[in-house]
Amino acid sequence: MKKQLIIAITSLMVIGIGLYTFIHVSATYQKKSIFIKQQTMEEPKFLTDKRAILYASSPTEQLEKGTGKSMAIFIDKKGSASAMEMAGMEFGASKYNGEQLYLDARKSVYLLGKNAQQLPMKRDEIRNTLSGYLSSEEIFFSLYNTGFSENADYDTGVRYGSSSGFKTASLPFYVATAGTMKNQIIVLTQDLVKGNFDLKSVALKNKVNIKQLASVPLPHAEELDPISSILEDKENYYIVLSYFEDDAKEDILLATINKRTFTLDVKNLAEYRSEEIVSNSLPFNFDNSTHLHNQELYYINGLGEVYSYNTSNDVIQKKFRLNRPTGTFHPKFEQVDFRGQSLFYLNNRKKDVYFLEKYDLVTGEMVEEQKVVNLDKILKSDVKDLTLYNLELLNL
Repeated sequence: MKKQLIIAITSLMVIGIGLYTFIHVSATYQKKSIFIKQQTMEEPKFLTDKRAILYASSPTEQLEKGTGKSMAIFIDKKGSASAMEMAGMEFGASKYNGEQLYLDARKSVYLLGKNAQQLPMKRDEIRNTLSGYLSSEEIFFSLYNTGFSENADYDTGVRYGSSSGFKTASLPFYVATAGTMKNQIIVLTQDLVKGNFDLKSVALKNKVNIKQLASVPLPHAEELDPISSILEDKENYYIVLSYFEDDAKEDILLATINKRTFTLDVKNLAEYRSEEIVSNSLPFNFDNSTHLHNQELYYINGLGEVYSYNTSNDVIQKKFRLNRPTGTFHPKFEQVDFRGQSLFYLNNRKKDVYFLEKYDLVTGEMVEEQKVVNLDKILKSDVKDLTLYNLELLNL
């Protein structure tokens, strides 16, 4: 009897040790597979199975103190998320040109895919304004809301380059918003004292070349805030702006600037007349809030409402609404990205459960839904409160 008892206890101990080891090894393996190292990210085939990338970062206060961080979060084609930690960047972004993925960080930039590498920068930046790729120049770039310089002039930082190297520069004005064109950047600048807006072009050559295009006499200029990047077609530039009058009154304006004459036309795209709507109306991402497809300009607000403006006949309509909760639960992490006739929407419409959804812009129907696993673990992995700033689709 005693012998049998000893055998039973020993067996339980062996099972217990085995179970503990299994759980510990599984947890360690899972952590390693979710949180990746830079060497893994720089492998030549790393992007092959990646469908999308998210950029998350700590709050501004932590970044200014040097205690914050950012994460590049990759979603593969099976819907599994993994992340790599980087130095913090508010409103950090990525840009993919089909061969290389450009990633922004405080002290450096990363190029992944072809010729993967990390390139240190001469000066730190913590607030991104716009990142893009100039196809005719074959260079990536970022603009930064750096702040006032020692001479009391405004300083907009610039990084631009490719695998062969990056340059840094400064623009002596405040950039309210900007847009990526084929061979240059178009910026809408604002005088922070007078409130006046100007349209300028910025060419990134061996040196940065700035050209004044036109003054932009927007109505109520001091009360306007651009809430989109600048888009273009053959004839016009397009900018969406918020005219905030009070807590319960906001107009969303669409400014159209003719590229030849620089004449300005302003239309009301939407009107909000309640405190609840106004407080939640700002887009998930200003740079990704608008999209041009087949002579139709699409705009999505922070309520998940999609508006359209037909550039050929001036018809404005509210097209559809994303599949968002209407009750007391509000998703904390949401981002969108447009591609052709599709709108992609990353969200947690169920607590701690994430989805990447695809909508048809013409019909407004959700045509695909993919559950994203591990994303809840990544976003909860730090006691610091992370914010999602960017979603970019890589391989459709």
